[in-house]
Amino acid sequence: MMESPKFDYQEKPSVFDKFMEPVQPIIEKQNQELTPHHLEKFSYQEFFRLLVFYFVSDIPSIALFINTYLKKDLLSPALKLRKVARSTFNDAFERFSSDLFQAVFIHLLKILSLQAIPELAALGILYCIDGSLFPMLSSVLWAEYKKNCRAAKMHLCFELNRMIPVNIIVGTGNSNERDALRQMLVLGVTFIADRGYMCFQLFHDILQAQAHLVFRVKSNLVYTVQ
Repeated sequence: MMESPKFDYQEKPSVFDKFMEPVQPIIEKQNQELTPHHLEKFSYQEFFRLLVFYFVSDIPSIALFINTYLKKDLLSPALKLRKVARSTFNDAFERFSSDLFQAVFIHLLKILSLQAIPELAALGILYCIDGSLFPMLSSVLWAEYKKNCRAAKMHLCFELNRMIPVNIIVGTGNSNERDALRQMLVLGVTFIADRGYMCFQLFHDILQAQAHLVFRVKSNLVYTVQ
């Protein structure tokens, strides 16, 4: 089993090292707590570092990043990025649970002071919510959608005050957007959604959770102002 690389930040840390500093302690802790595969050659810590660099590098594709930039040494050694086969990199998405990344995200929300928008802060905490479909391969059997089509649906809750996502639920293409919102209800928050979420029972559930709502509704809605 290949040992994970040791990152020495005392010797001229790169800009990327400084960028990674807030998450480095929790990444190292997670890496130590994971049970390594008996044939492991690619650690969670290495995978996380590569994945973050890819997202911030603006390289057009994973294939180009792995097969060209890394394989042909087009990146600075100071970045301490591990060379890895494309198949090994892809396999890491299966080996390492998305819960690990969620824990890192929650950790960052706790320790970082994100700049708020004063004009929105005066209105309280505002969450926008919507669902988006992502086509999947026909072999992804869990992603039920239509008879001849597979898809996953991402239910995203986005906080306007700090301009960051605060909750994500991934389900099948047929997963219910209103039920997803029910799982995201937070005391005192105002939820903003389009007319697809229009449902009197959902309105009731939101108010019961002592939250608030701003929804678009259908033009033929019948109502009485009290």
